[in-house]
Amino acid sequence: MGAFHALLRLAHLATGDKVFVYSDATRILLQLRREVPTQQDILAPSFKAAVSLTEGEALALASELLSVVAGRRGFQSASSDEEPE
Repeated sequence: MGAFHALLRLAHLATGDKVFVYSDATRILLQLRREVPTQQDILAPSFKAAVSLTEGEALALASELLSVVAGRRGFQSASSDEEPE
């Protein structure tokens, strides 16, 4: 895999883990990183994993994440036929 001269987005999570999104004209990569210093916890796993996503997979993942957050915050889907309470 060649070097990315592309958009990089980074999200620092509350846990200290990181999520990177790399993209260029042909690929979208999602990378998860967890780094735990040995002196902090020798048994805790550190890892770096990446997956290549199609545009459809990226949209489906984004949609699922938005649906989960909307549900937790009490938002209703715009496509719902039900009246708001």
